[in-house]
Amino acid sequence: MATSNGFLSAIANNNRIALLCASVVLAGGITIGSVSLANGMVAMKRADREVTVRGVAQRNVTANRASWSVNYSEAAYDLSEALSAVDRDSVTIRKYLAKQGFEDAMTKPSSANISVTDEYRDGKYTGRKVYTVRRTISFTTSKVAQVQAVQANKDELAQGGLVVDDVNASYEYTELDKVKPEMIAEATKDARRAAEKFANDSGSSVGGIKSATQGYFSVSSREAPSGDEEYGSSGQTASSPDQRVRVVTTIDYYLD
Repeated sequence: MATSNGFLSAIANNNRIALLCASVVLAGGITIGSVSLANGMVAMKRADREVTVRGVAQRNVTANRASWSVNYSEAAYDLSEALSAVDRDSVTIRKYLAKQGFEDAMTKPSSANISVTDEYRDGKYTGRKVYTVRRTISFTTSKVAQVQAVQANKDELAQGGLVVDDVNASYEYTELDKVKPEMIAEATKDARRAAEKFANDSGSSVGGIKSATQGYFSVSSREAPSGDEEYGSSGQTASSPDQRVRVVTTIDYYLD
């Protein structure tokens, strides 16, 4: 009988130990789960508290390279006559350019582009062919001021009896890589200031960066309204040598 009581007592003790162990494991699991859940809630709360800001940096630069081009043409019933007329135009244009310091091989005309069309009058074919000969003179130079003078005085060509199809001048700043690092830093600081102002107004503080995107560098003439950039990172030309370089950086900040 004593043996039976001792056996029952041992079973009861073992059950109490097992129950105690299970309670400890369950409590530990609840604690770990609570910590994980709390961390998850903090992460979710932090993810919901963020602000997106843009930082802008601008700088005035002066072009150090210029390009100039002129397209001109002559038409006649005879091809040789049209060619001769275009040759005379070439001489006139090259003389004009020589006055501004551009001559020799730099102003050599392109090969002639010749087209032939039927002549119509009052909707009826006249039976005659019209030969049109087109040529171009173009060059690129570091003489920016001289190109400005050529463009400003181009009416002299018309005064000399020459009517050209198209005259264009463009200006390029070739040292953009020299100002890029400083401008990126300026745009980033500008974005941070915007985020801090927003955080102060909302009773928060600025945390780490969630993501950042750098826009392309754009250039426009200085007199153009901001945002009317004439080109992006793929080029550096504008219609004026007095240019404005601009870059915009977009950054997402966490708010604490």
